[in-house]
Amino acid sequence: MVHPVASMQWQLPVNTRTAGGGGSLFGGVGLAAGIVALEQATKKPVVWASGQYLALTQQPTVVDLEVRLPAVGRNVTQGRVVGHLGEEEIITIFGACGERPDVARGLWDSMPDARPPETCEAMAGHHDVPSLSDHVEIRIARGMFGFSGAGKASGDNRSLLWVRMPELHNDPGTLAIIADYMPSALGNALGRMMSCTSLDNTIRFADQISTEWVLCENIIDFVGNGFGYGQVRMWSESGVLMATASQSMIVRPWQYD
Repeated sequence: MVHPVASMQWQLPVNTRTAGGGGSLFGGVGLAAGIVALEQATKKPVVWASGQYLALTQQPTVVDLEVRLPAVGRNVTQGRVVGHLGEEEIITIFGACGERPDVARGLWDSMPDARPPETCEAMAGHHDVPSLSDHVEIRIARGMFGFSGAGKASGDNRSLLWVRMPELHNDPGTLAIIADYMPSALGNALGRMMSCTSLDNTIRFADQISTEWVLCENIIDFVGNGFGYGQVRMWSESGVLMATASQSMIVRPWQYD
């Protein structure tokens, strides 16, 4: 997804592999690119990252990414990645990378009960044109996928999706892409297909473990005033919490039929 150009500069191609069905850069890919750039620039694992989406970027094009590290510490380095097309800034990613001794540990939630992915409804491609979704497999364990109407609305604000990207390992960049399917729970919560545009996306990483499928526990917190807020917990098949993420959205009626 990211091609190093110089020590602190990268490039992100926007094409059918990195764009959503509307032809613009998929927000989770932009966040993932920032995470990869921060990890490579700091040579440390990412702790958290937050992307602010400033403009839609239509394919085909190339986004220039510049890493800035204003706070370089012994254990933790904080920085940001600025993505721009020419003079226009289109995405900014903030984050921290580092490692520290494990002086305490706790986890007070557990993975929700979900049928194994192979027994769940496989979601057919929901775009009519080549896009990132061609490289993502989704199985609906609970609720409705609010961008296609697949599945059945759960009657509450929670959905469960098994997700995998067979061509990639489930590293922090991949998890950032998968996390950006959380807004699909918006339609499930409201009981009808909905559209939305992400304003921001924040992801925090827990334990990294090898897993084929990731269970996304999606929760919509609030919808109103034209906006919506939601979160996702991301679990390995063995029940290990890998990451949590949240985002703000502009909410719109579905208008693509």
